[in-house]
Amino acid sequence: MAIELNKRRRRPSWHKLPVSRVRSLTDDALEVSLAVPEHLRATFDFKPGQHITFQRVEPDGHEVRRSYSLASTPRELAEEGTLRLGIKFIPEGTFSAYAKSSLTVGDVLEVLPPLGSFCTDIEPARHYGSIVAGSGITPILSIAAAALDQGATVTLLYSNRTEETTMFGSELRELEARHGDRLRLHHIRTRSDGASPLLTGRLTPDKLRAVFAELVDPARIDEWFLCGPYDMVLGVKEVLEETGASLIHTELYYVD
Repeated sequence: MAIELNKRRRRPSWHKLPVSRVRSLTDDALEVSLAVPEHLRATFDFKPGQHITFQRVEPDGHEVRRSYSLASTPRELAEEGTLRLGIKFIPEGTFSAYAKSSLTVGDVLEVLPPLGSFCTDIEPARHYGSIVAGSGITPILSIAAAALDQGATVTLLYSNRTEETTMFGSELRELEARHGDRLRLHHIRTRSDGASPLLTGRLTPDKLRAVFAELVDPARIDEWFLCGPYDMVLGVKEVLEETGASLIHTELYYVD
């Protein structure tokens, strides 16, 4: 077997993509859709769970780059030429503040093709589990939709303060209606009442152990995806490892 040591990997190039839709998800979150022309669809092909990176030059000449996970599926890109992503707004956020105040349909953004390892090769016979908080739902929505479309089963524990702060709530309801009990969705509310005391309050390790004892059997799940703030992801991962889970993907989100 010959090995070529000096071969260089091509660096990804920036591409200009127009904004085709800006939609409010919650008071502090947007869904942004980008139109991908047919000749670039192979370039922007992706695995569910990956992200894209924007580049923008501020009025003072400062260059800003930010990465956001894709909420759409590869099928949407192939059939409709659309990439969708979720942007959570914070007042001091450089790109998110710009998106909330100024981004409109027709604006053109400089975008790198998708990257990231928070993904897997989806198999129809597998049962995928996910535990997420807040805007961590964005890559999970892509993974769950693609997995369900291929015949897999998905269990999702999704933590938010209230129903009103829940990103992509309507999309999740549509997936439930379309796929029935192959999507087992459990909303956890930290600042309002959940469907039961078990689903109310912060998702601490002890709370998760109780959920596993009464509501979700982790032994039935083949592969896990965790996305959220550091402390939550770390605590959840430790509990999953206690159950014997070994195939665990993790991603920490950062809002800006």
